[in-house]
Amino acid sequence: MKQAGITDSIEPLSSGRKSFDLMSPSFLRNYFGKAITATQVLLDFVTVFSCYMGAYWLYTIPLDRAAPQSFSEFLGISSVAGILYVLILDKVGLYRREISLLNIKELRGIFHVGIYAAAAVLSVSFYVRSTSLSRIILTVAILATPIALYIQRQFFYKLHVLFHSLGWSKTRVLVFGAGSIGSHLCRRFFESPALGLLPIGFLDDDPSKHGQTLRWNRIGPKAGLPILGGEEMIARLVKELDVGLVVIALPNATFERNQKLVDICHEIGIEYAIVPNSYEKFVQQVEWFEIGGIPVLRRHIRHTSIYYLAVKRFLDFMISGALMVALSPLVFLLGLAIRLDSRGPIIFKQKRVGLLGREFSFYKFRSMYLDAPRYARTPTDAADPRITRVGRWLRRTSLDELPQLFNVFRGDMSLVGPRPEMPFIVAEYSQLERQRLEAKPGITGVWQISAVRGEEIHKNLEYDLFYLENRSVLLDFAILIKTALSVIRGIGAV
Repeated sequence: MKQAGITDSIEPLSSGRKSFDLMSPSFLRNYFGKAITATQVLLDFVTVFSCYMGAYWLYTIPLDRAAPQSFSEFLGISSVAGILYVLILDKVGLYRREISLLNIKELRGIFHVGIYAAAAVLSVSFYVRSTSLSRIILTVAILATPIALYIQRQFFYKLHVLFHSLGWSKTRVLVFGAGSIGSHLCRRFFESPALGLLPIGFLDDDPSKHGQTLRWNRIGPKAGLPILGGEEMIARLVKELDVGLVVIALPNATFERNQKLVDICHEIGIEYAIVPNSYEKFVQQVEWFEIGGIPVLRRHIRHTSIYYLAVKRFLDFMISGALMVALSPLVFLLGLAIRLDSRGPIIFKQKRVGLLGREFSFYKFRSMYLDAPRYARTPTDAADPRITRVGRWLRRTSLDELPQLFNVFRGDMSLVGPRPEMPFIVAEYSQLERQRLEAKPGITGVWQISAVRGEEIHKNLEYDLFYLENRSVLLDFAILIKTALSVIRGIGAV
């Protein structure tokens, strides 16, 4: 039998031992996650407390002013503020184990918490007349706290990822379905270690796939993940490999087929999750609602606030205009470097498809040689011979995108949005892919700050669908912050 030696290639466990073991996957899965959440709550409280006490110290020591409260009284106020922030963080869902795409929702949530908590603190200072708070102390604390929370949570997120890399707190996952959706799902698990989900192999109904291995570029185990068999292997593998979750990724399977797999999971007492039927066709296009307690699916229609669009356009106009003036010396130097490095124009001009399918002239600093085809697939390798020496550096630092500030100023693009594609690619779009055209294209977006920014845009559609579903001024601000951090670290496109 093919399956006899397959499990030997997967990390072995201690002979199925069920005794109490502090480092066993079961113990870590059950208790380590709770410890992580408790630690996060404590760190959030300490961060808020420190910001408020830091503001008090700044007011009383360097500024040498007399605060309305004594040190001991402000200790109490800072403690109350810490508890208030923690309660609001919990209310907006920032202590859930589920992690959104690229952690962007968490960053937006921190901004929301800053606004809500500031309003609560100001309300207390207004209505409780016995508590008079310094405006300077409050302003410094209110502004510093969201920034400090974000920095602290980013550090803790990296630490969390390190814990997962050591094998702590990981739920071992079997994916039933070795097709494109199952493969794509596994890649997302590897890209999001904070989820704590570790794929260890596939199962599939197609016997011809059994014994094969699936691999991904620059992600996941180098040896790939094996396809271990069919449904008859579920019970055995769950027991031998201490599997904590079975993900059923058969989006085109019948209800009866999925139900049979669910029944098997129920019978052996293993948790399961199901990718919805017709995922590829209906993803992000349906929503649940209830009729007399009966859950029903209906088509989801996105509604974008006209106020959001007006504020977004105003900010695009003001920020792009200011940046064009401020960065003009840098633009001159980059243009000179391009001119000296290779012959041809400094600015590369191309037709791209924008909002509602309208074409516009798209500008970039030229990063490829003059004889490179004007309309061709974007390079996916930094060693692509079409890229010039200066162009390679421009693309790595994302400075080749600076001329697009003019596109933003003119209104063809936005600072944040889906990346605009070339007309010949858009002409091949499916109905689902054409949803990208519902928003004005952007210089940066969710895809641009992801780990797969070197791949073709339309092959990672979920990033743009996530943005379309959740876009707001705060989300745009969160994406801009993450983009700035990526640029500072030198993480750009190829």
